[in-house]
Amino acid sequence: MKKLEDYSEDIYKCTKCGFCQAACPVFQETGLETAVSRGKFTLLHGILSGKVDFSEKIAKYLDMCLGCKACYDFCPSGISAEEIITAARAENNKINGINFLKKFIIWCFKSNIRLKALKTALTVYKKTGLIHLTGKIAGILGRWGNLIKIFNLQLNQNIEYTKLSAVKEKKEMKVVYFPGCIGNYVNISAKNAVIMVLEKNGVEVYIPDNFSCCGISSRSAGDFDTFKKLAEKNISLIPDDIDYLLTDCASCGSAWEFYPDLFEGELKNKAFRLYEKAVNINKFLETIDVYIPENVELKQVVTYHDPCHLARFQHVSEEPRSLLRKIPGLVYREMHGADKCCGAAGTFCVVKPGISQAISASKAKNILDTDADLVSTSCSACKIGISQGLAGMNAEKQILSPVELLAKLYILEENIDFAKNELKRN
Repeated sequence: MKKLEDYSEDIYKCTKCGFCQAACPVFQETGLETAVSRGKFTLLHGILSGKVDFSEKIAKYLDMCLGCKACYDFCPSGISAEEIITAARAENNKINGINFLKKFIIWCFKSNIRLKALKTALTVYKKTGLIHLTGKIAGILGRWGNLIKIFNLQLNQNIEYTKLSAVKEKKEMKVVYFPGCIGNYVNISAKNAVIMVLEKNGVEVYIPDNFSCCGISSRSAGDFDTFKKLAEKNISLIPDDIDYLLTDCASCGSAWEFYPDLFEGELKNKAFRLYEKAVNINKFLETIDVYIPENVELKQVVTYHDPCHLARFQHVSEEPRSLLRKIPGLVYREMHGADKCCGAAGTFCVVKPGISQAISASKAKNILDTDADLVSTSCSACKIGISQGLAGMNAEKQILSPVELLAKLYILEENIDFAKNELKRN
C-alpha cells in the first residue's frame, strides 16, 4: 500500500477550487472546511512539510470522511481523496493509535471464531423471542429504541433457502461466491438469494469454507496489517482456475480491487488475477441472460439506492436497475440523490453518529418522497444507513437487494407450479 508521502504530489496539486464542497455529504451537513477534501489536504500539506504533527484533533478531522469518492467525480485535478485520507489514517495510527470503537469492530470481524460466536448469539437472540420483545419496547426508549429497531432490521431474514428446479442447462464454468462476513454470520438472506438465483439459472457455485471478512473496515481505518492478513487468507482459499469470483455486497466487491496492492511476487499476481475475475452479482446476471418468470409478478413499487462502493468503486449502477425493471409487476421509481452516500460508511456511523444520522435522514426523505413500498440496495452497510434514516423519521420500509427480489419471484413461481401439480393429482 502507498504511504502518505507517496501522495505528496497529489496533495500539492490540489487547486483549492472548492468543487469538493458541492459533493461532500459531510460538508453539506457540517459546513466545516476540515470536513472537505481541500481542508484535509491543507492539514496534510502541513504534516508533509513538517510544520504540523499528527494529533488527536487532526485524527478527528480525518475521521470526518465517508470514503464515498463523491469528491473524486468533481475534482478537476483527478485526486483520489479517499486513498490519501486512508493513507493518512495509517500514518496517524502509528502515533495516536486507532479509535477505540473502530479497533473493537476490527477485532470482532478479523476472527472467524468471534464471528461464529456472534452468529450463535444472534441465533439465540432470534429463536428465544428476544428480538420480538426488544422490538415491542423499542418504541418507548427514544434514541436507544431507534438503535434497537435498526439492529433488529438487520437480522430479518427475507429469503429462506429453497431448492429450486433449474430452468437452464448446467453451465460449464467455475464460479466462486464470496458472501462476506455479514452474509456468512449475521444475515444469510442475501446469500440464500444469490445461491438460489444461480442454481435456477444453471450456474453451479462453490463457496470455500472459512472465508474471512473482506477487511474493508480495516483498510478504511488505516489498519493495513489486519487488511493484509484477511486478504491473504481469502486469496489462499480460491483456486486459480476459476472463471468468476462473485460478490453481492458492494464493500466486499471493492475490497478485491485493493488486494493486489498489498503484496509482492506471485501472491500479488494471484490477487490481481482474482480481482480481474471479480464481478458483482447484478452485473453477472446481465451477462447470462437471467431467467425471468412470466406467470407471476411482484405488485410493489421500488426505489434503488446506489452503494458508493458499487457505483463509484466498481462502476456498477445501471445493472441493478435493469434487473429491478425486468421483474414483472414491480414498478421502479428513481429517488433524488440515489447515488449520495447513505451515511453508514462502515464504522463512520459509530464514530460520527450525529453526522451519520443527519446524512441518513436526507437519504430517508428522498426515499419517502418516491412513495415506494420498499427500498432496494446492494450493500449490507447501506441497509444500516437506510434503516437509520427511516427509523429517525418513524418510517419503515423493507430493504432488499435486487437479487433477493428475484429470488422472491422464483419462490412465488415455484409455489404456484407446486399448487397446480397438486390440483392435477387430486
